[in-house]
Amino acid sequence: MNKSYKKVLKAIEKYDTIVILRHEVPDFDASGSQFGLVTWIKDNYPKKKVFAVGKPHKLFSPNLYPESEINVDVSNCKYLCIVLDVANTPRIDGKEYLDNADFIIKIDHHPLTDEFGNISIVDDTASAAAEIIGEMLLSFNKKLSQTTAFYLYSAIVGDSGCFQYSSTSERTMLVASKLLKTKFDFRLMFEKMFIKSIDDLNVIKFIYDRYQITENGVAYYIISNDDLVKLNIVREKVKAFVNLFSGYNEIKVWVQFTEDITAEDEYRWRVSIRSRGVKINDIAAKYHGGGHDNASGAKCVDKDEMLRLVNELDEFLK
Repeated sequence: MNKSYKKVLKAIEKYDTIVILRHEVPDFDASGSQFGLVTWIKDNYPKKKVFAVGKPHKLFSPNLYPESEINVDVSNCKYLCIVLDVANTPRIDGKEYLDNADFIIKIDHHPLTDEFGNISIVDDTASAAAEIIGEMLLSFNKKLSQTTAFYLYSAIVGDSGCFQYSSTSERTMLVASKLLKTKFDFRLMFEKMFIKSIDDLNVIKFIYDRYQITENGVAYYIISNDDLVKLNIVREKVKAFVNLFSGYNEIKVWVQFTEDITAEDEYRWRVSIRSRGVKINDIAAKYHGGGHDNASGAKCVDKDEMLRLVNELDEFLK
């Protein structure tokens, strides 16, 4: 067994109260990893108190994953805090729980930007945080239920782009195949993750009508809050369409800008950047974000900053 994995198991067995965190506005990997680990701990150590903390996703919960909790009372106990799928502390949803944690574990697959935790397992060759967690839990040779496998497999599928991104490896497929051995409902998982309604066609039409493309192959589109209202969708739903432009030969980078009027800071525009064969995370980092070589996020203050980002990506493609 991997020495770091053994240390994680020892910490889990030591603490009676465990808080599990992930990044803000969770994607499949953040939520699937969180609830996969929560379920595994509860299955194997039923007397422990285990909390999945963070604002619930408006679309994932409760259809795909359970509701996470915003506030839990751990004021009178020593507790373990496990942080999943987060590169740096500002992006942690519930980061305040780090302040009083007796022990902290970080498990992540993003390039290392912020070292924290008593134990830090960071492997940016993994396709998803869930790939690391799945490999770790399988190495423990304890109960791994269909529900745990369902959550972790969905997380790997989500962050690997259904196994089509360059981060997909033999290791990815090995972990996925072992999760499949639990015989969870594979068809139901994909249906819950990807099935769309007829109303989604209006969103697709809107995007195809509004997108622009730069000289060197950056496709981008902007969805304001007024657009969200007209389309009758929530901002979280928009991200499901982030890869609409992934299959076009002339497009090397595609960018989605979505307005967030609930933002608690000055960055009202949330940005999703994807690419094919182009490393874009360094540019994303200049715009209050970061992530993987071909899949990153960023934030912009206004449309002027958004256009600067697009122009910088276009220049980079030269």
